[in-house]
Amino acid sequence: MTANLSEQHALAIVEKCPLPLLVTDRQGRIISYNQAFERLVGRAQASDLQGRSFADLGNHPARMLLSAETSVCWTDQNANRHYFEVQHIELADPDVFQVRLYMDITRQVELEQAHDTLNEELKQHILTDRLTGLLNQRGVILALEPQVARSRRYSSPMAVIMMDVHCEGDGDGTRLHVARLLKDQLRWADLIGCTESQEFVLILPETTAEAALRLADKLRQRLQEMAEHELGGRSLDTCYGVTGWRRSDNANTLLNRAGMALSQARSEQSTHSLAL
Repeated sequence: MTANLSEQHALAIVEKCPLPLLVTDRQGRIISYNQAFERLVGRAQASDLQGRSFADLGNHPARMLLSAETSVCWTDQNANRHYFEVQHIELADPDVFQVRLYMDITRQVELEQAHDTLNEELKQHILTDRLTGLLNQRGVILALEPQVARSRRYSSPMAVIMMDVHCEGDGDGTRLHVARLLKDQLRWADLIGCTESQEFVLILPETTAEAALRLADKLRQRLQEMAEHELGGRSLDTCYGVTGWRRSDNANTLLNRAGMALSQARSEQSTHSLAL
């Protein structure tokens, strides 16, 4: 079919092609471009590219369009950002080496970016663990901050327990049972959450560290009883770290200290550690 086109017709098709394109010789120098490319970069900049190669362009604004990348981002003179997929078409002509065809994928990229942004916003707004329904790590921090502020304002005690519960076998099933027991055993004012590492976090307003330690030991006994009756007698390993609120604390420092207490209990192979 193309054999029936005259050179004049072929050039006219290229010139009127709605997609920007430019033609380079075997030395990579630009020898031609069409109207769409000229509209893209501007007449002055397009004319300035004539006879130049990628290596010659230095800091030329259009240098990115001549890179070897298969996709490029270009910001035009109106500060509009465009994304292009670059098709490289090699020719057998002795004077012409390559045609670069720029396919605009800006809308597709913007949709993908909007989708990623939306997903990230949704993640940021999700405050509960999907399996247990407890507060997730972000939810714990958001819930703990006003409790810290209240303790600071009224000089009232508050404690945090970070608990690791491990059972061989059905991990998700065990976590659900543990979450249910903790909800049943704690007061309505207490908050329960879990970290990304699947440790349970108990926030106990109006509770000293010593009282929290006694509660944690009671919970450990209840968990052992639950394992015997509801988990088929499987062994349940429980250890926990306990700390109390200090006037200099914020949510992060309080959680970090509880986490360090839990790590100490693990390293000492103890059931608990208290960080005063």
